Amino acid sequence: KEEPWETTLKTTVVNVEAGEFRGHKVSLWDLLHSRYIPEVNRKELLELYEAGELTLEQVKMVVTTIVTRAAAAERAE
Repeated sequence: KEEPWETTLKTTVVNVEAGEFRGHKVSLWDLLHSRYIPEVNRKELLELYEAGELTLEQVKMVVTTIVTRAAAAERAE
């Protein structure tokens, strides 16, 4: 059975203007599990969100920032 916080992450969609997601609406869940988010960061973010220490808006901001920076770093290589 899916946890409510997991459902929220799967149904919350953000516009991403970087990398392979440029111009697409992507769920926070998919972004968290994309190649742009290192596993250690993903686990930490999920634990903090599940515990109520991060709000949905905070998770959204952190995830989009990581994806944007990772995509920019790839372009710079």
